[in-house]
Amino acid sequence: MNRKKMSLRAWMYLKITPAALFLVYYWMCTRRDFRPSYLYLQTAVFAAAGALGAVLLFHGRDVFDEFAKENLRTTDSICLKIAYVLMILAAILCIFTDFSGVIAGYGILAAILLLTILRAVIFSAIEKKGM
Repeated sequence: MNRKKMSLRAWMYLKITPAALFLVYYWMCTRRDFRPSYLYLQTAVFAAAGALGAVLLFHGRDVFDEFAKENLRTTDSICLKIAYVLMILAAILCIFTDFSGVIAGYGILAAILLLTILRAVIFSAIEKKGM
């Protein structure tokens, strides 16, 4: 069976989708109004995010070569430093302002989405430069 391989750059950008879907799911769960149809939409969004995340997790194992693994390590190292700064900033904001738990949750999920986008962009830039 001949499986067509996905490019690593496309795989990195596709990983943004589950992070965005989880942010949408969180928004749906924290809404103040309620309609029974929201439960079906919430379940569908959560299932789509989980299924896409699982597919990307298992499909990504056969995508990497040694050069790509090194680029991904460099990208992850940069993103770890960015995540550290974002989480410290979020903690400081929670200390000095009166954030509710819902707002803190939005901050965390927005940071995850931002990091996922930055990871794809940084990886693409590193790959183009051939570092």
